[in-house]
Amino acid sequence: MADDEPLPSGWEKRMSRNTGQIYYFNHMSNQSQWERPTGSDSGGGEHDKVRCSHLLVKHNQSRRPSSWRQERITRTKEEALEILN
Repeated sequence: MADDEPLPSGWEKRMSRNTGQIYYFNHMSNQSQWERPTGSDSGGGEHDKVRCSHLLVKHNQSRRPSSWRQERITRTKEEALEILN
């Protein structure tokens, strides 16, 4: 793909402050990559799939069994594991 071709929707070309290298940033997914995105890398194609590094389901034995959603979490560790599965 030629450098003068427009980037897919949602992508921006940026320069790294540390290395001075060009990288590409996707505003829709807040992800960056060194390789120039192709037309299929728009970031908004598959709305039914989610990528994540980890999931957290708190339970009553958690270090802090509370959250912004619930003042006191009462689910058991087994119930939390069932939610993840």
